[in-house]
Formats: sequence, C-alpha cells, structure tokens
Amino acid sequence: MPRRRFFLRFSRTAISLLALAGLCPAQQSSGFDGTWVYRVDGQNILKLTLATERGLITGSLTKSKTLTISQEGDVSGIGPDQVTIPVQKSKLSAGKLELTIDDNPFVMTLVDKDRAVLHLEGMRPWNLERASEGRTVILASRLPEPNYPDDIRELRDQLRDMVKEEQDARLAFDETRIEASDAKNRPEVLRIFNKYGWVTNSLAGKDAAHNFWLLVQHQTPEIQRRLLPALEQAAKSGNASMGDYAYLYDRVQVGLGKPQLWGTQTRCEDGKPVLAPVADPAGLDARRKELFMQPIAEYLKNDYLAKVCAKTGK
Repeated sequence: MPRRRFFLRFSRTAISLLALAGLCPAQQSSGFDGTWVYRVDGQNILKLTLATERGLITGSLTKSKTLTISQEGDVSGIGPDQVTIPVQKSKLSAGKLELTIDDNPFVMTLVDKDRAVLHLEGMRPWNLERASEGRTVILASRLPEPNYPDDIRELRDQLRDMVKEEQDARLAFDETRIEASDAKNRPEVLRIFNKYGWVTNSLAGKDAAHNFWLLVQHQTPEIQRRLLPALEQAAKSGNASMGDYAYLYDRVQVGLGKPQLWGTQTRCEDGKPVLAPVADPAGLDARRKELFMQPIAEYLKNDYLAKVCAKTGK
C-alpha cells in the first residue's frame, strides 16, 4: 500500500502541498516576515514568503509542480514548472507560527533571525534560511545527479518505469492491471536482486532504492521474506530507508500471521481501514515517531486507504 508523502503527485500516494496562511498581530509576527528558502545540497527547493499586512500574516509558497519529498523528508525529484500558492491560514502561539498546509498542521519556529525550522508531525523537520532583503531567489529546476555508470543509469530508468506502471494501475484501482503489472515485474525484481543485491542509496540513489522497495512490497510473500534481510542490513547501516524497512517488515509479519510492529498494514472492515494486529499497541505511536511516521490515527485517515476500502465494500 502507498506510504504517506508530501509535496507530491507524494506515487506512494500523492499529496500536493497546498497553501500557507495567517492571522496574528503585526507586532508579534515581524520575526517571521521575509522570504524563507529550503535548500538541499546547495539547491533552492522552495521559498515561503511571509509579510504582515494590516495585522494579518499573508504571503505565498513557490515550489516545483512535481516536487517530490519522501516521508523522511528527503527531496527525490523536482521539475522545471513551478506553482505559487497563496497563504491560506496561520496563527502565532507561544512564539511559534502554526501553519495549515493542505489540512496538515505545520509549526514554524525561529532558530535565530535568519534561520527557522518548519516541522510537521510524522516527518523530519526542514531547515529554512531567510533570504537577504532584495535578493531574487531562483528555484532549481532539477536535482544534480551523480555520474552513475551506464548500467546504473539504465537501472534507475528501468525502476522508474516499472513503478510508474504499477502505481498507475493501483491509483486506478484496476485489479486486473495490478496483478498483471506485479507479475510482469516479478522476474525483473529477482534479476536485479541477483545482480546487485538490495538496491541501496549508494548504489543508485535514494529514489531508485525507494522504487526497488516499492516493487518488492508488491511481490509475493516468498519474495518479500527472501529479500527482507538484505533491506534490513542496508537500512540499519544507513544505506536504505528505515521507513521502507518498517513497511516490508510489517508486510512479512502479517503474511506470516504474526503481529506487525509499526502499524503500516491495514485491512478493511465495514468499508473502513483498520489496523492488522500490532505488537505492543501502547508503544505504537512512539515507534512510528522514531521513524518520522505520522500518528496512527492520522495514518488511518489516508485517502488512498479509504478509497481502497470503499472500492472493496468490505
């Protein structure tokens, strides 16, 4: 099942970042006024412009239309086309600026006069830098790509194409296409694993590593069990996503009829998603927070999960 993402078209089901906005007294909000920039590897990824007008915080957010950010907060894709979204709502509380973004509660906190942190429950915080007054901020149109060998470039392209096909089928809720796509991908998933082992961040990049995980997540229980130890080793050494590992671990556990650990797996009851059995339910949200996952109550409101259950009618 798709994982939660932000700023996407977020495949693992896409959520587009919508607006920011505001209401608060002018004298209190002056510290947040200005243009704030989120940078990755020296690249300007998005800018948030805030200003106080007649006692209200207003402004806009500019980003790539195809900006893709994983659950962990890593930027994995941007495009040349940009969109500017007007401020919608904000509130100053105890020195922190609470922002509503696509109905998700963000909190902006000043570190000093030129640095701030933007935080959303369930994701790694983003560090923002204030642009100097009068400076024109130009956003990057693409991410720099390492000089991969030809075979790794081909692997990256292949994984991207395979994921697009299977995600298109899933987002269309077309069971026939889903089964056909997974069956078509099966021999290639095994061929890739036999040649490279688990596709890691260092081998082909974080986006390719995530794409390989997604393909494995939708393969047979036997393949999932076989490849899980390789993902575990990579994730625990920092060479793959711990969030991806949590999803595959839970999928294997549920397939074996055992309790999951991170609450990523659901089933449908009365047309609504409910959790498959979880070990230590009391500690579930704490474990999820460690991996930058949203609280379980929010996860169960995921639009894709709701649509799956509505489609099945179970």
